[in-house]
Amino acid sequence: MGIADIEKDLKFIRQTMESSSRYTNVPASGYLAAGFLGLIGVWGTYLLLGDHKILNITLITPKDIQRLMLLWLLVFVSALSVVMFCAWHKARKHGHSAWNSLAARMFLSQTPVIFVAGVLSVALTREGYLDLIPGVWLGIYGTILYSFSYFTGVEHKIEGAAFIALGTLVLFVQGKIGLFLMGLGFGGIHLVAGCWRLFLERQCYRK
Repeated sequence: MGIADIEKDLKFIRQTMESSSRYTNVPASGYLAAGFLGLIGVWGTYLLLGDHKILNITLITPKDIQRLMLLWLLVFVSALSVVMFCAWHKARKHGHSAWNSLAARMFLSQTPVIFVAGVLSVALTREGYLDLIPGVWLGIYGTILYSFSYFTGVEHKIEGAAFIALGTLVLFVQGKIGLFLMGLGFGGIHLVAGCWRLFLERQCYRK
């Protein structure tokens, strides 16, 4: 066995060990797509409500709420579908399984958190506290990402902390600033994360 074969075997062993302890199937394209969809959601919210309703949430009608719910449901489903497809494609490319015991533990452990986020959103909407929803979404999403970091790596810990910080800030601001920070979170942080991972992927390919 030559040195090249030994290096190849060692690389395979290292990748196998990492894949069993860390979930790395989501590529840069998944984060970039999620970022663009997040920006679309924020822009769509602005178009649906306009300046006057964003500045005065008491003007928002039940019909507006229905449209916003539909918009963000489409954004969520689209982002989740794209990320899952990207993860499946990357896993297939490297001969791995996109859905394994590690992935199951990651996502199923966050099911209660997602349920609570939904309940809080409905309750806040019903009581008329629509301006608090962006902060709640950012904060809870950041909590999920921070939890994922124990399965994926320090990157998600940093991203999660950034979302939590933004969510906390949004809870104490109103109007356009809150919507801007929401776009900075769901759009900007995802895009930055995608660009960083794209840089790492290209560095890996060069090696």
